[in-house]
Amino acid sequence: MRTRSYSYQRSHQLRWLWACMLVGVFVCGGATCVGRSRPKNDVFAPPVVFQQPPSLQELTNFVNRSLKLERLECNNLSITSPEITGKLNGDLVWERPRNFKFSAYFGPRMFGGPVLAAGSNDEMFWMQTTVPPPPTLVYANHEQFNSQAGPRKILPVSPLWLREALGVVEIDPTLIHEGPHIQSDGRVALHTQFPTHRGIYTRVLVFDASHATIQETRLYDPTNKLIAHAHQSEHWYSSEIDMSLPLRVDVQLYPDEGPKLAFTIEVGFYLLNEPSSASPSTFAMPETTGISTYDLVQLNQSNQAVLATPPTYTQANPVIRSTLVNQRTFR
Repeated sequence: MRTRSYSYQRSHQLRWLWACMLVGVFVCGGATCVGRSRPKNDVFAPPVVFQQPPSLQELTNFVNRSLKLERLECNNLSITSPEITGKLNGDLVWERPRNFKFSAYFGPRMFGGPVLAAGSNDEMFWMQTTVPPPPTLVYANHEQFNSQAGPRKILPVSPLWLREALGVVEIDPTLIHEGPHIQSDGRVALHTQFPTHRGIYTRVLVFDASHATIQETRLYDPTNKLIAHAHQSEHWYSSEIDMSLPLRVDVQLYPDEGPKLAFTIEVGFYLLNEPSSASPSTFAMPETTGISTYDLVQLNQSNQAVLATPPTYTQANPVIRSTLVNQRTFR
């Protein structure tokens, strides 16, 4: 295979584009379309859930209502970042546990093709960008990325973690938890340890004490270094799943090399659990002829990027996944 220098500028640019794609995957849910201009103090405002601080069992029962979410769609989301001028507009479809397809545009889509097209299936995830030239695609096998030792230069977490940043989380009662306890600001915090191939990660969820909306998600690596932080706000209540999702999320990621990555997601409207019209090819990686293609696992190993040929993916028959183990977003 040929090798090609992989500049810091392109690495940093792909990192924020990659994150924009991945957060877009999980920002939409709901049985009906609801605009962000809808008043907060109406039937879509989060209801009071707890009259007093919840026990671990009570909080687990409430948070795991998210398992009712099987399929999300959104045709109106925006992503902004200090790295770009203006904003990206996008649309997507996501199905549990790992299927999604996403496209993002500068301005209305009628004015040109997507600057970012991305997706995932049970085997791998990928991102394709057209700016700056030449067109570039980065991909990785889920399990190889999750189990890879050493520094993570572009993304500090598995991309699937980002659905947790957007309030779609589960609490596994078989794991080790600390709390919930009341913080000095009156909010409720729950610490959870996740054993992975790389060591024990710690997740911290911070809830509103009465509405139980998730307001912060923090993830620490085995050295207790903060590697990912999300601040959720402007929550919208869905009666179909009986829980609230944020309409705005501010995210910061801290890779092992380079500066932090910061971006904001704003949701236009939600669609939840509508019948799927996806074909077997919907979640397959696009044709890579004429596109510079790189394996993200190899990029983490060296500053020299090897042009790679991704494996062929054939979608298997749907499998029912109901256990919490199958819902974990990082290993």
